[in-house]
Amino acid sequence: MASLNKKYKLENYLIITLILVSVSNCFQKNENYYQFWTGYDHLQRSIKSTAKNDVYFSALAGSLSEENESQFQKNAEGYPFLSLSGTMDKQQNWNLHWNDSDPSKFDFLAKVTFVPKLWEEREIYAVDRKIIHKLNGYQPRDFFKWFHDFALAINDHNAYQSLKSSSENLQFLCGAMACHVTENAEWHTLEFTINDETKQKFPGFYQRTGSRLEKTKLNLEVWDKGNPSHKFKVTNQGRTIQFHFPVNPPSDYFLSPKEIRFLGDIEIKSFGITVKIQNLEYKLKTSFEKQTDTLDGQFVRIGKKEINGKFFYVIPQGFVNFMIPGNMDEYFDEFFTLLIQGTQGRGGSQIHATFKKTPSGQINTITTYNETKRKRFSLFGGDDSQKASNDFDFFASWEEAMLKDLK
Repeated sequence: MASLNKKYKLENYLIITLILVSVSNCFQKNENYYQFWTGYDHLQRSIKSTAKNDVYFSALAGSLSEENESQFQKNAEGYPFLSLSGTMDKQQNWNLHWNDSDPSKFDFLAKVTFVPKLWEEREIYAVDRKIIHKLNGYQPRDFFKWFHDFALAINDHNAYQSLKSSSENLQFLCGAMACHVTENAEWHTLEFTINDETKQKFPGFYQRTGSRLEKTKLNLEVWDKGNPSHKFKVTNQGRTIQFHFPVNPPSDYFLSPKEIRFLGDIEIKSFGITVKIQNLEYKLKTSFEKQTDTLDGQFVRIGKKEINGKFFYVIPQGFVNFMIPGNMDEYFDEFFTLLIQGTQGRGGSQIHATFKKTPSGQINTITTYNETKRKRFSLFGGDDSQKASNDFDFFASWEEAMLKDLK
């Protein structure tokens, strides 16, 4: 179940985040943004080309299972770890090295350490992850400015149609998926549907992400704690992702939030069982100082959670990558204890990020900590169709379209 929720949050939430970042960057040319996102795009491609396998991708995101430990080096304490470092040239091409023992010069450095622990009699990892990169020209405050502008554009039919006709980004999304805007008394809703056109152009993305959305029902409410009218919602209906923006948003909508709250209800149906999670709450504190933006996030609480049904008697070999837990309710409870409270005295899953402008450029540092079970189980299956690399062509093409809007 650890893999269940981790996969959903890190990957499906990633899609949601990228759509928001992407559409919020469609308004005007910006050389600084272009340089930042070009460097990011080239970095992702370089990681893809140099990684040994999907296990490395997952580990770099903080996910490891016991059976894959042998693929990793051990540090002086005997704990499995993975590192990636490298430099970027003036053409924004990257020279990356896995597990360099002492990188003396770098523009990107990531290190993830998996510390096996015992929580009572349960085997877990305490996962420490740190990423430093020196991509310059974009900070979280820039995202909120463009998110504000996009919400206002959605509220104005003519402004949105003009944006749609001029933005390579929106044209790509609306060409790869069906998209349209609906309206009621409270919300303007922007919808993207993974359909046959998606299947033809990006079959891996259609199979992997589309099937996961089809098994999932999401309702995510987001608001600025200090300004509750600054809110939006993200939902899905099968393969359709829906972004709900308020009708007539305030003039300062999400321009400078201090604490953003996320409240989610998630339902996943797969292999004959139904998992329901209600009122899973997360908080993200923000600080925008003169030269430095800071983000601090962690889970706050969970309301009701339940798991019902029985697994299908026959499951294709290799489709599930961990034995079915004998007491699923107990397994489920333990996962959320690790996620929200933690067991090692450091709290549950958390992130701290700083984006700091300096006279010599920009330094961005992201540190995360979380605890996970060493034995993995996925409701989405473990066959080749579920590999993260299947989504790469879609995201690479999407990033190219976004860059055209900025240049």
